[in-house]
Amino acid sequence: GIGINVAPPAPRFERMPPPRRGYVWAPGYWQWNPGWHRHVWVAGRWMRVHPGYHYRPARWVRGPRGHWHFHPGRWDR
Repeated sequence: GIGINVAPPAPRFERMPPPRRGYVWAPGYWQWNPGWHRHVWVAGRWMRVHPGYHYRPARWVRGPRGHWHFHPGRWDR
């Protein structure tokens, strides 16, 4: 995706709820809102487990030119 020049804030502390059988916790993350020109917090949530896969949480990565790129959460084998 297109990078932005504004670094995401530090992740918010979220108290993880007790474990749920058959689910994995997807932690919250900051998402860029272009209309508001700022990051908005997306709260963590439970996601149903996909057998044979592990969940990779959403994350921001700073590119070589200093722009920030968002990588949404996904399931990897």
